[in-house]
Amino acid sequence: MTAAFTIAAHHLRRVVRNPGLILLLIAIPLTIAVIEYAAFGQTAAAGKLPPARILFLDEDGSLASGMVPQVFAGGPEKDLFDLAHVSDRGEALRQFKKSQAAALIVVPKGFQDNLLAGRRAELVLYKNPIMSIGPEIARDMLDMTVVIGNGLYGQAMEPIRAIKAMIDTKREATAADIAAISAGFFEAGKRVGGLQGLANLKVSVQRPGQTAARTGFGSDPKDFFAYVFPGLVVFALMFIAQSLAIRLLRDRTRGLQRRIAITPASPLAVVSGGAIYMVVSMLALLVVLAALGALVFRIELRDPVALVTIGVGFALFASGLHLLTISLAHSDRGASFVGGVLVMVLALIGGSFLPAEQYPPFLRTLSTLVPNGAAQQAFIDVLVHKLAISQLGGRLAVTWAWGLLTLGLAVSFERRRLRV
Repeated sequence: MTAAFTIAAHHLRRVVRNPGLILLLIAIPLTIAVIEYAAFGQTAAAGKLPPARILFLDEDGSLASGMVPQVFAGGPEKDLFDLAHVSDRGEALRQFKKSQAAALIVVPKGFQDNLLAGRRAELVLYKNPIMSIGPEIARDMLDMTVVIGNGLYGQAMEPIRAIKAMIDTKREATAADIAAISAGFFEAGKRVGGLQGLANLKVSVQRPGQTAARTGFGSDPKDFFAYVFPGLVVFALMFIAQSLAIRLLRDRTRGLQRRIAITPASPLAVVSGGAIYMVVSMLALLVVLAALGALVFRIELRDPVALVTIGVGFALFASGLHLLTISLAHSDRGASFVGGVLVMVLALIGGSFLPAEQYPPFLRTLSTLVPNGAAQQAFIDVLVHKLAISQLGGRLAVTWAWGLLTLGLAVSFERRRLRV
């Protein structure tokens, strides 16, 4: 084993002397994490979607139409959108073309008159055709508001008729009339007041053996990064492992590996030296990225034993995957292509870019069976959900099983090739 460690140390010294590409690849998860946070802003750190900008145009100019935006601003969906007033449809069209607004809500002329006359009164929604999510938020928001408004309108028909009668007869309202109408609206509001409870709904999730925990990322940006950063780290490490393995392949194609093999070092020592070099490099990079996550993004590195156990299992897999690739490849170009495809497929399945919990059931199950998906979720369970290592059995088993399998196959194939 002394020869294997000597060979591994030789490979590591070469990386330290020429670390340019490795440092560049290390910057990938940091850069993507910053970009994601900048894109989603503080609302994502609070577990919310960025608010959609909704435009509002009042063409009626009445008391009733002026109350419509107040209903939106006070509803349970108020955090989902940013309501902005515009003076005309031309201004709304200009903002649509610049992707500055997701939808336009128009209160058409005659809105109040129709309400007072008991006729159909409509709000008009125009969705920005070049956007997708924001317009749907606006439609759902408007649907909910109309449902609540219809309920309130149905309960307030009596005071509305009283107002209509005074307008038709052009009679000036007396103090008694005002008091009666106010009382009627107050009673109508009480009857639909239960809907205010929607604004106070809170959802909590109970994990087996755990106390109730809030859903989402939490109110602190570090919770957002603790959720996002592990997937980016796993993705980056798979690409870095490919780069390190390609160096070994180039040694083989240039004859360096053969020259080492004819020394007293056995083929097993030569292959083991390469494997140790890969695994140690992966673990060192994991430590560096974890430190950067703690220093730059303020991620709390809780339960070091669990994090190390997950990290070692994934280091075995990332090393074994690309060692197996180069053991079967004939050129660094072929190994780079195959390795790159494997990394991208695994990243997509494992949820490196899109949380696997948003996948359809089949893909969600599959994401837990691939090693990067299991390792990523295990990191999140420790950093975000505060699970202990004893509760990570399934994810650790998947990660370590894949790691030992791929590394074992890689060592076996490379050792057989050296003997030929």
